[in-house]
Amino acid sequence: MKKWTNILLASTLLISAGATLAEENEWEGLQLAPGVTLGILAEVEATYEKIGDEETTDANVATFEAALEAQPIEGVRGIAALFWEEGDADSLDVDAAYIELGGVEACPLTVSAGRMYLPFGAFNSLLVSDPLTLELGETRETAVALSGEWNGLTAWVGAFAGERDDAENIENAAAALSWSPLEGLTLGISALTDLGEAAGYLDDLNDHLANEGAADKAAGVSAFLHLEYGPWALAAEYLGAAEDLKWTAPEGETTAARPQAWHVDLAYALNETWTAALRYEGSKEFKPGEMPEHQGGAALFCQLNAFATLGAEYLYGTFDTDDDSADDRHLATLQLSLTF
Repeated sequence: MKKWTNILLASTLLISAGATLAEENEWEGLQLAPGVTLGILAEVEATYEKIGDEETTDANVATFEAALEAQPIEGVRGIAALFWEEGDADSLDVDAAYIELGGVEACPLTVSAGRMYLPFGAFNSLLVSDPLTLELGETRETAVALSGEWNGLTAWVGAFAGERDDAENIENAAAALSWSPLEGLTLGISALTDLGEAAGYLDDLNDHLANEGAADKAAGVSAFLHLEYGPWALAAEYLGAAEDLKWTAPEGETTAARPQAWHVDLAYALNETWTAALRYEGSKEFKPGEMPEHQGGAALFCQLNAFATLGAEYLYGTFDTDDDSADDRHLATLQLSLTF
């Protein structure tokens, strides 16, 4: 999922650059009034998937998001975003709602508070689909954070209670640091005190805890690189658990895993209209059959105009499962995206 709230957060923190086609288009949004901007992201996808001998096709609205940014005076900024995607729930969600204070010459530090996507992981994608690192590590929380920028260095630290069923107090934290030593180059690292709060395991953990099981916290770490040089772009990231993630069943049986994911994307702008991209990625010790152990593919984009992009992608992935009929996957996606 490519979300406007991630774009808005990144524009403030300078944590992830060039993560989406919208950023590549230098999104400015619709100016509704002085200091008030509306941004719209819509993605419609048609997919073909083959796993073993089973073939499926689908067409859906993969993303629709409307984000409102208000900056009534310098040093005061508010973000609100609504998100909808076609699926089982088909419900409109408050994707983000937070306030930022500061970030001006008189007060260079920025205080943020509200529901936001934490900068744990960069998730810079140069293809149609999101990288596996996002599937594992994307984290949305109601948090209070402090950030600042000094001579190419950007730091962010925040605290939150969490969304696990056993979360009762503000006992979790996240931190991120990025560095831009050269024009077009950004390096970054980030950490999360509990990887179980990220998207990859949160729902399963809550189901497990609802059955009176127990789960220990396991810290997560991430490191990324993003480089733009002429017509070339490179994005690479590793994200995973720094220690074993342990679940204990009510009967006392304990299972442990150290989930991790990584990806490398490379893109080349053939001209002002066409861009080609490649990806190789993988995961380890994730939930069986849900994320490919190895996956590679390519994408081709056509910039139809300043707002619309047509993208075609093919991915081939292999899975670490005991089911021989589901050990590989062919996935083709055609996407039309509109951003303004």
